[in-house]
Amino acid sequence: MTAEFKQHFVAFLDILGFKQMVAHDISHDSVDYLMKLYKCHQGAANIFHDDPTCTITQFSDSIVISKPYDAKGFTGFATHVAEYQRLLLDEELLCRGGIAVNKHFSINSFTFSAGLIAAYDVESTTARYPRVVISTEVIALVYPDGIGNPNFLIKEDDGLWFIDYIGITSKIRPKKLKSSVENIVSELEHSNSSSVREKGLWLASYADATLKTTLKKPKFSGAKIK
Repeated sequence: MTAEFKQHFVAFLDILGFKQMVAHDISHDSVDYLMKLYKCHQGAANIFHDDPTCTITQFSDSIVISKPYDAKGFTGFATHVAEYQRLLLDEELLCRGGIAVNKHFSINSFTFSAGLIAAYDVESTTARYPRVVISTEVIALVYPDGIGNPNFLIKEDDGLWFIDYIGITSKIRPKKLKSSVENIVSELEHSNSSSVREKGLWLASYADATLKTTLKKPKFSGAKIK
């Protein structure tokens, strides 16, 4: 075997709430979440089958997707990641992640990757909400003359670009999409965890902007401020 340690786009995705999913299936002696995630894993094969250069690996709550670097191929790569996020949404599941570019090698069950480390760093330090953030290095390489307004990315007020996974897939089963998002937001906003509620508020704002829903409730209620 001749190993080729070359530049790749690498996406690292983290399934949110995975610990609670496992605890649910154990306590209820069920395979509810196991089957939801396995269904998404199987569906991913259909998403990426048209690009044999892409590889996707899942272990527990972590998904790694890679593609040899080619600036012209970034749009397709990002779109495929969005389609995977939509698979999760249809099962009322969320992920967050990062996309980076660096040297990467993967064959069968073996991976050696600087790109994975970089993508993980983006996910763990900047993604914060259920979004897949694009690293500044990727933006600079793919758009050396300025990014403009690509119809598959959104720039948030924190200066970060993320994949518009709701907008990209909004015309596919739109009723299912709205229903799933509404159910997720409703569940998250009643959580005892402030960080979980924060993610629900973010998703509500994102859906309101892209789907024209009215999920985000007024920030203040009760007595009028005098």
